[in-house]
Amino acid sequence: MAEICFTVGQKQRLAELGAEPRELERSFGSEAEREEEFNKAAEVLTRKNVSNIEDFLCRRRKPLEREIEEKLRAAAIGLGFSEVVTPAIIPRAFIGRMGIGEKDPLWGQIVWIGEKRALRPMLAPTLYVVMMRLLGIMRPVRIFEIGQCFRRDTKGPHHLEEFTMLNMVELAPEGENHRERLLGYIDAIMKAVGLDYTTTSACSEVYRETIDVIVRGVEVASAAIGPKPMDENWGICEPWIGVGFGLERLAMLAGGYNSAARVARSLIYLDGSRLDVIRLSV
Repeated sequence: MAEICFTVGQKQRLAELGAEPRELERSFGSEAEREEEFNKAAEVLTRKNVSNIEDFLCRRRKPLEREIEEKLRAAAIGLGFSEVVTPAIIPRAFIGRMGIGEKDPLWGQIVWIGEKRALRPMLAPTLYVVMMRLLGIMRPVRIFEIGQCFRRDTKGPHHLEEFTMLNMVELAPEGENHRERLLGYIDAIMKAVGLDYTTTSACSEVYRETIDVIVRGVEVASAAIGPKPMDENWGICEPWIGVGFGLERLAMLAGGYNSAARVARSLIYLDGSRLDVIRLSV
């Protein structure tokens, strides 16, 4: 006798409403029992979403992702970094300068605007330009940006086509132990967010060797130490240290959600709650 479980559509709806993964794998003695339990679970989750939206509109009034952004901005400035704002539309040549060619996996994720321009898939290209120009004015150069990046055809609960990054970079860093200096910056940022983390060595498509920051099995940041071979494409010949944090992933974990889409820019979710719900009668 076949096991009776939630249907595909029922699983999808419960997941949309925020059901825990284990809730979706329940089995039932009959189809009637399944329908009853689905209706009960959907009602409980719907009420929870409505309550969360009401709390947001009447009390919190600021999305969790924005709260995380403000904490990161304050922490970066407190560490001596200055905020810059650069364009989200970049020349095609900038992609090549990052060492990304047509055979690289990242090339297929780039959102092109005509033949000569693209929406930036990362913050690094324009930060390279700003770093190079500031180096002629003072050193070390400590800058950061919080901005939107774009990558198409992304898959999985932790990936988005439009996402927000905090990138911090220090060009010509002081001292000799650049790794420890970089780890100190990472620790300060993670303490500001209030998430426990670990670090691990990893490999990046762009930077090759990286230090990844992991929270509950999810990568929330990736750091690198230069110089790198691509630096000469930008006129950079000094050592540097840098780290990029994914704001939606940080917000997802801080809020206890199972998908970054719940806290991202959206017409479906508002601060983690589904908008396609209505208040149920008492």
